[in-house]
Amino acid sequence: MNKEVQAFFDKVAPTYESEACSLATSMLDSLHLENYPRVLDLACGKGVISLELLNRCKGEVIALDFSSKMIELAKERINNPQIKFVNMDFYEYEDDKLFDAIICFDAFPHFFDVDGFVSKASSLLKDNGLLAIIHNIGRITLNEHHKRTAGKVSRLLKAPKDEVTPFLDKFTPIELYEDDTCYKIILKKK
Repeated sequence: MNKEVQAFFDKVAPTYESEACSLATSMLDSLHLENYPRVLDLACGKGVISLELLNRCKGEVIALDFSSKMIELAKERINNPQIKFVNMDFYEYEDDKLFDAIICFDAFPHFFDVDGFVSKASSLLKDNGLLAIIHNIGRITLNEHHKRTAGKVSRLLKAPKDEVTPFLDKFTPIELYEDDTCYKIILKKK
């Protein structure tokens, strides 16, 4: 991951506000995580959806973020032995067991190496595993927000039908959707 992105999130961690709203909750409900007992909360930040994921999967959640400050704050907020917080770069992360699902909530524009993202996600998921890239705001609003940091700590998102292209060799699209309030790329590993 980009060191500039990491430094940015370490710096803004104490004041960073991102809360799972009712729309995010309904998006998580639609994933049927009860069928996926081991979940990676990718780029978990302060753990905004970590407990929500655990409540749905009823198994184990690994909450991964490369910002040590975000992980520190997440650990302060959440004390649950079924959620393991890991401070590491996703591209370097390895695990002894494969995941049933990877959820990337409100973070995908910060992954510049999309081909590397696809490869790493595929290597960490079981066959037929779920990969969900979701945002609780629409792409236009999100891109407006990221324009001031585009190229430094974020990139602009394309429409889901275009953004999904690098995934197609390893994943099958289940749902590609966007409107003014959300953005979804839901995939199954081939």
